[in-house]
Amino acid sequence: MKYLWLSLFFIALIYSGINPKDQFTWLLEVIPAIIGVVLLASTYSHFKLTPILYTFILAHCILLMIGGHYTYAEVPFFDNLFGSVVVQ
Repeated sequence: MKYLWLSLFFIALIYSGINPKDQFTWLLEVIPAIIGVVLLASTYSHFKLTPILYTFILAHCILLMIGGHYTYAEVPFFDNLFGSVVVQ
């Protein structure tokens, strides 16, 4: 299970790092996810969490990476879900 979690994490990290909208914004958004995975990996043998909690943490990390890739205001999924809002 932990190898699947790490694989999904690094696949999302690599995908989000390929040609992001703004490199500095991407870095700022991804750093908390990287710090989190390092902390979880270093404490895994002594302080194990439940599988559902690891799943929620992974989902949050992936959201951070997607937000860093597109910037949160320009994520394509939200445009299709809510429609474009034009502010004048």
